[in-house]
Amino acid sequence: MSRPRLTLIVNNDVPCAEPGTGPDPASWSNRLDPYALKAHAADLWSAYFHARFHSPREVALFCDVSFQTALNWWGATTAPTSHIALLMILSDPGAAAFFRQELKGAAA
Repeated sequence: MSRPRLTLIVNNDVPCAEPGTGPDPASWSNRLDPYALKAHAADLWSAYFHARFHSPREVALFCDVSFQTALNWWGATTAPTSHIALLMILSDPGAAAFFRQELKGAAA
């Protein structure tokens, strides 16, 4: 039994009627390099943890991970996995703005 699939139908012949809703001049791949993001993820998360918490011990307690794992994140040795990233984004209203600002600074 196959799963239902979503099909996207695009008509490029009809212009978009709403002002400001046209295509972006640069695609995401031109504005954000996924490989560079992956390479710098540990540094980004380390900066975030330093800004939000006072110590690796606080990170370990909040995220319910071992002290060694929190120490690795704190020191930018590794980056957290997706469920921790979701926890931080959902629990901290300023997290998205922090990462947006950090990425703008890196692109400038």
